[in-house]
Amino acid sequence: MLPAVVVQALVTALVLAVVTPLTGFGATVEANLRPLTVYTAVTPMSRADFDEGLSALLDANPALERRVQAKALWMRTPMVVGESFTMLVALRADEHADFLRRVGNRLVEGVLPAPGTDGAAIHADVARARRMKVGDAFGRLVDLEDATPGRFTVTGIVDGPSRVGLVDFDYAAMPTFVLSRIESFQVVYAKPGRKAESDAYLNAAKDEAGRPALRVWDEAFWRKRTEKMLENLPTILNAVVGSISVIVALVVVLLALIAFQARSDEFALLLAVGITRRRLAAKVLLEHLLCAGAALLLGLGLGYGFLAWWDVAVLRPKAILIDFFAPYPLALAATLPLVAAAASAAILTLRLRRMDPVAILQRRNA
Repeated sequence: MLPAVVVQALVTALVLAVVTPLTGFGATVEANLRPLTVYTAVTPMSRADFDEGLSALLDANPALERRVQAKALWMRTPMVVGESFTMLVALRADEHADFLRRVGNRLVEGVLPAPGTDGAAIHADVARARRMKVGDAFGRLVDLEDATPGRFTVTGIVDGPSRVGLVDFDYAAMPTFVLSRIESFQVVYAKPGRKAESDAYLNAAKDEAGRPALRVWDEAFWRKRTEKMLENLPTILNAVVGSISVIVALVVVLLALIAFQARSDEFALLLAVGITRRRLAAKVLLEHLLCAGAALLLGLGLGYGFLAWWDVAVLRPKAILIDFFAPYPLALAATLPLVAAAASAAILTLRLRRMDPVAILQRRNA
């Protein structure tokens, strides 16, 4: 039974090691979405900028604590496959410290951007993923393939649960610079405990013609958009793992049949001395369940060991977060040995029912 245990354990480890990082995009997404649990960004739906009417509409929000003018840029963050993007929020210098406090981040190296300068305080995860340090420059004026418009110099590194960085609003709004073409938005801070009420008001706000007045970039919007992007991932994973399960089950059944054939004399003798076929079938089922349990434990050990190394060596340097004990990959990995054990036990039970102990013993004594 050892070959069957080894095969099942290795495939269990493989599924766990492959599926966990793929489903772990959720952990990375949560780090990117966390700032939106603190504030909501809004832009005009059909106007070039916030005029007196839209400003009055925002101020009429009963759950509003305060609002500040801002701009948003995106900083390229490499992934294991492809790229992701992290937000850089352009705020006036006197708003930087308050923003970091609200999102739960802190400055761990360097300084925050000074007014009117091209400084940028980037998140530690992004700095590690792009191998950047204080003093490095980035942006499209530095590298044509960079997604961030303009040019910025890293002046500080921030760290914390919210993956977001800061640049200076005055620099981003200079009329002679390319960043001035980036649309301004308002960062809306809700009163404590009233963010859901504030978001509902902003989403329901209408202009004079009765049309939606604001484009609301809240947590619910980005979460729904992310789920839309990843909605086919479980289907693909189920198809792949399902195919692997069938192949592994066939291999394990073949190994079990070989082992059963080698033990045919044993089973024939047990039947001859009065052991019932049902009792033998129960014995075979128990053996395969024990093998499945051993394969599962060994596979989980190998899989999580590989994941721990993979996380340190590859994922975290790429700013990818994973949920080690996510239930979905764990359930898929655990299903493999159980399916193989059930298939093997079913086939061998059928062979036991058709076994003629007298004929087997006669051949042995011939």
